[in-house]
Amino acid sequence: MKKRIEIRQDWKRGFGSAPTGIKNWVKWSLGGFVVYVAVRFVCAFLGGVVTSLGGVLPMLTVLAVVVFLIRAVWRILCVLALLILVLCVIL
Repeated sequence: MKKRIEIRQDWKRGFGSAPTGIKNWVKWSLGGFVVYVAVRFVCAFLGGVVTSLGGVLPMLTVLAVVVFLIRAVWRILCVLALLILVLCVIL
């Protein structure tokens, strides 16, 4: 039976007695695959966000312009109402 230290060393080696080239190839190919999948996921997510914003952004732009116009008109009406009130009080 192997001692605990030998078992730990085997775990650290990962692939036992496999040649170093094979260990490195497996390690880098798995790491590369994980990075590839992560990059693809991020690109798909960002593409989905951009696609959904493509339909929402024009609507938000129109809504912002409408709100701006309503606020501007409301301020003008308030100023006019105050001027009329002041004129009525003075005259």
